[in-house]
Amino acid sequence: MSTKSNRPNGNDQGKQNIRHEPGPGMSLADLALLAIFITSLVLVPMALFAMGEESGPAASLKYLLVGFAAAGAAYGVNRFAVDRLAPLHALGFRMAGVVAVTAILLTGSGTALGSFTGIVFHSVEIKTYQVAGQEMTAFIGSVNDAALVAERIGPTVNGIADGIGQTESCEVSSSCLSQNGAGGRGPMSRALGSASAQAFSVAQALQAGEQERDRQLEELNRLNAAYHEVLADGGRAVSERRAALQALHAEVRQVASALTEAMPMALVQSFARSLREGASLPGDPAGSRVLSGYLRGHGDALAEQLDRLPDTALVAPAFPDRPGMIEVLQFLPAYIAIAAIVIVGELILPLSLYLMTYMQRVREIEILERAPSIASRKDPFEGLINRSDRNDSDDDGVSS
Repeated sequence: MSTKSNRPNGNDQGKQNIRHEPGPGMSLADLALLAIFITSLVLVPMALFAMGEESGPAASLKYLLVGFAAAGAAYGVNRFAVDRLAPLHALGFRMAGVVAVTAILLTGSGTALGSFTGIVFHSVEIKTYQVAGQEMTAFIGSVNDAALVAERIGPTVNGIADGIGQTESCEVSSSCLSQNGAGGRGPMSRALGSASAQAFSVAQALQAGEQERDRQLEELNRLNAAYHEVLADGGRAVSERRAALQALHAEVRQVASALTEAMPMALVQSFARSLREGASLPGDPAGSRVLSGYLRGHGDALAEQLDRLPDTALVAPAFPDRPGMIEVLQFLPAYIAIAAIVIVGELILPLSLYLMTYMQRVREIEILERAPSIASRKDPFEGLINRSDRNDSDDDGVSS
């Protein structure tokens, strides 16, 4: 009787040992891809809700659908790359690797940008309004500086008006400026009287605007403080703070415009130019030179005060629009840690899963290629088994 061995041969045993059988349940790669999908499914619509200016059920449905489509597309690309393209790449189909890596980078970059925006958008919006508040504070500071210069110009104009008036009286009484005659009202005194009246008119305009200027400056400082209080109120929604900040910004512009009108700098500058241009006396060149030199001295003193005014026009900065994607990226250095975490989750992790799957498949192929040579080796117990079979056969023959 012959005995047959039921053990598999070496070739079958080698193939059985390297056969890739997926375990029950979800693998770690499946869990990782699902986690990426859920994260994108939450953060991408969040970015759309934060940046979108539409509201209502229709807008909400649109944001959810777009976010789901983006997250689903990224999940589909990652899943197909890991499950289908990685084995093809391992078999030598290099184009599969190029397509897989390119697709992961493109979809991952989109979802990473959306996720990053959804996380930091409100913070970026607040920072944008903080920058606007700093610009507004600088503008109010410039207005204050201009007001201080205007306050110093008032006494200068008053001094010029008094000086010209006294010179006029002196000219009428003793011709002290013209040195021609023994007084009386002539061309010189009339020209001085005209300049004195203009000077007093400018001084009165400055005095009339002084009280209004002080009140407007106090209002500007109050509005500026209120702006920063609203900005720092973390208990209010960003949309509510934006509306309040816009209202305060509009008030600041109105008060600044009223303050500019309360400071008659254009009138003062025109008066300074007329003084520096001098005056002419008909038929009296010598008297014209004396009078022009006298008036020009006052005009130079006034122009020196005016030169201290800001060179640029006092225009309030515009309130910023709601930030967009470009503005969010401009604040990237401030949120580099969050950006790094998002990039790891949306880009590095899918690429790592693809590369690890590719390396696993390459290793399996190498083992498959080595399996026939391993299986062809002779089993050291095979001779003993065969010899035992032959002995049993011989014994049967003798017995028979």
